[in-house]
Amino acid sequence: MILNRYQFEILTFLEKKGTLNYTVRMFSDSLNISGSEIEKSIDILLDNGLIESNNGKICITELGIKNLEPYRVKSAVIMAAGFGQRMNPATLNRPKPMVKVNGVRIIDTLIDALLKSEINDITIVRGYKKEAFDELLDKYPFIKFIDNDLYDKTDNIYTVILALDKIDGCYLCEADLYISNPDVITKYQYCSNILGSYSLETDDWCFKMDDKGFIKDFQKGNTYCYNEYGISFWTKEDSKKLRHDYNMIYNEHEDGQKLFWDYIPLVLLKDRYNVEIRQCSKSDIIEIDSYHELGLIDPSYR
Repeated sequence: MILNRYQFEILTFLEKKGTLNYTVRMFSDSLNISGSEIEKSIDILLDNGLIESNNGKICITELGIKNLEPYRVKSAVIMAAGFGQRMNPATLNRPKPMVKVNGVRIIDTLIDALLKSEINDITIVRGYKKEAFDELLDKYPFIKFIDNDLYDKTDNIYTVILALDKIDGCYLCEADLYISNPDVITKYQYCSNILGSYSLETDDWCFKMDDKGFIKDFQKGNTYCYNEYGISFWTKEDSKKLRHDYNMIYNEHEDGQKLFWDYIPLVLLKDRYNVEIRQCSKSDIIEIDSYHELGLIDPSYR
């Protein structure tokens, strides 16, 4: 059975929450879908044996799990080649993702969130002080590394270029985000998306949502918009486009070596992609952009 979006959301909700006495209102409030669509979708899922209802309790069936499998995310690429200059002096001897915040390395919070969703095919593209990342192998021996030795000469588009063969229906993540809510990483994904939190005003990178629910107006600073967090998912179809487009832009565009990874699908070639905003709370992810901010979060740096 090919799932529509509403059916997908109900199945992933049940897979995560387990068997309970669910009401239509509970589904509607949790999934932001109208009650009438919830009722219609539940009837279809019941008729096709993807969910069961016993004594008022609803659960996903083995067939339902099987139908979710095409949407399961199995791999992630983490971009971790940069220097993190604004975090000086914490980054003088180690890359920013390896800096500890309250005793935990920044990158560990992302890796642990991926593992919680059973994603263990993880590739890290490293550059500055790359040997420091070897410390991760003690805790995560399965991690694979790609070395970006041009990290100080190109922008992070080259980091993605080096990992293009790994981008095939996967998460593509920046490494310097402290994940305080691991649920921002989910086991199943329906469409290409980037995490964002709503802001009345921001001077940081952000985007808005068009009338079809896709990202528009990606820029630095705006009002009534969504702050961008560098955690994205790309479907296999869009991954194929990315592999082509990154190579083309890097080799043929006059500024190809100086572009950020997200500029290509969100601005330069935005007509080729429909990317959703996957909404999160500001408290879910902590962006630490300077040594001063690091000291506010972890008193040991003051």
